[in-house]
Amino acid sequence: MKRSRVQRNLLLLTGLCIVGIVCSAYMFLSADREYTQGDTAYDQIRAYNKTPKQMSAPASLPASGQEEAVNGGEPAEGAVDFAALSDLNPDTVAWLKSDNTAIDYPVVQGQDNAYYLGHLFTGEANRMGSLFVDYRTPGDFSGRMTIIYGHHMNNGSMFASLLKYKEQKYYDAHKQMQVETPSGRYTLELFAGIIADGKEEFLRRDFDDNDDYAAYIHSLAEASTFRSDVTVAADARIVALVTCSYEYTNARYALFGKLVHAAA
Repeated sequence: MKRSRVQRNLLLLTGLCIVGIVCSAYMFLSADREYTQGDTAYDQIRAYNKTPKQMSAPASLPASGQEEAVNGGEPAEGAVDFAALSDLNPDTVAWLKSDNTAIDYPVVQGQDNAYYLGHLFTGEANRMGSLFVDYRTPGDFSGRMTIIYGHHMNNGSMFASLLKYKEQKYYDAHKQMQVETPSGRYTLELFAGIIADGKEEFLRRDFDDNDDYAAYIHSLAEASTFRSDVTVAADARIVALVTCSYEYTNARYALFGKLVHAAA
């Protein structure tokens, strides 16, 4: 009787182990499939943006407007074809690029801060999501603060590389990014990066006056994980790039940069 009970317990434990292994394998394969799907979609968007006349729109995008986008006017060399991208996704507001990193993505703005957490630029449901502007800030980057959110993906995509700014050496090698909008090209001169609690309102969207703004900029510089010699004047516009960090529950890393018109 005792041996029979032990055998049953062993069989139960073995069964539970098998179930655990199967579930883990399924989760791993599911995540890997989503990474592949997301990376492929964004690779297609990059290629489509560079040569819109020679390529049809990615198959995952809506069919409407594809011919118009492909046959429309060709943008200047190296420029983002916002006419074509907006035809594919009307929520398109910008393109963000950081040289020699994985950051090279279209930026969208939805009607809330939830949809693009789980949807690609193409509209497909995917945990990789999109880079998106906070719906409570102007999508044309005209405000003093523009906030862009993006996931920290385990395969290094999206905003995963932002966490590298916790090291001074990485900042020194990547002091700028490029932002292009329908109204112009900008250099994003990075001046601060902070670890913050996502449960708290650490991102300011409105300021009482220039002194309030200057005090906020100073507080960011003081809390920064790196040191920068970039100065931010009272009339400057800044962009915050925000992703998850893992120092504690709900930790966030926010990287701040000053928008400067790029040379023609």
